[in-house]
Amino acid sequence: MQRAILIVSSGFLVLLVFAAVVMRYVIHYPGMEVEEIATLVAFWLYFTGAVYGSYERTHIRADLADVIFKNPKANARVKIIASAITCILALIMTYWGYVFFVWGIQMHAESPILQLPMVYAQTSIFFGALFMSFYFLIELVDKIRQSLGLAPLPWAGVEKE
Repeated sequence: MQRAILIVSSGFLVLLVFAAVVMRYVIHYPGMEVEEIATLVAFWLYFTGAVYGSYERTHIRADLADVIFKNPKANARVKIIASAITCILALIMTYWGYVFFVWGIQMHAESPILQLPMVYAQTSIFFGALFMSFYFLIELVDKIRQSLGLAPLPWAGVEKE
């Protein structure tokens, strides 16, 4: 489902940007409505991409543990600590996303041109952070299992190293 959202939103965003360019430079109409819709779609694209990156374990990270720690046990411990920190930060982001989501519902904020509820875009932040937290938690459990000599979880995302 994440891939489908990424593909559909990417294609739709390309069409919206193309329409905005045509409207602005060919028709000479500002097309601010199109830019508002593109922003809303972009929010979902970005956060779905972040979720998919955490699922696939292709998120950006600076992993020097293999270079610094030659001892496999020390290396595994450092990776567990890094995964725990990532998970904690994602949970904090989830909390902030939830607070922002609730605030958006309470404030009834709307976009300036089309008067679309801003909560449509704000929802992507909360749900993106929630799913990233879930996948980072799975990654943490998987690293702990592997450090104990157990096989990787069969349903955990494939780590790209």
